Amino acid sequence: MNIQETNQLLIRMQVIDNRQIGDSTVLAWHELVADLDYATAVEAVKLHQRESTAYLTPAHVRANVERILLAGVEGREDEFGNELDVDEPALAAHRRLTSARAIGVTS
Repeated sequence: MNIQETNQLLIRMQVIDNRQIGDSTVLAWHELVADLDYATAVEAVKLHQRESTAYLTPAHVRANVERILLAGVEGREDEFGNELDVDEPALAAHRRLTSARAIGVTS
């Protein structure tokens, strides 16, 4: 994710939680999320905003990106070989990303 995308991600959050965004905020977030794919980060933010009332932090975004990526892995099992329950909200986000990429749409 580039710095402009980080700013756009923060603007998406601001619309919901009224956070204040300045250059230092964008730079601080960018240090923590720059390695993430922008479209996946957007889905991670949406996932958080649908499920939680907690103030959104970079750790929440990173955790939800991981949830989304793992949701797309077929036949996931725990360390004992038990099949894991499907994370339906994360799987829906994964499907939206896959579908958008297949037709060449970006967020």
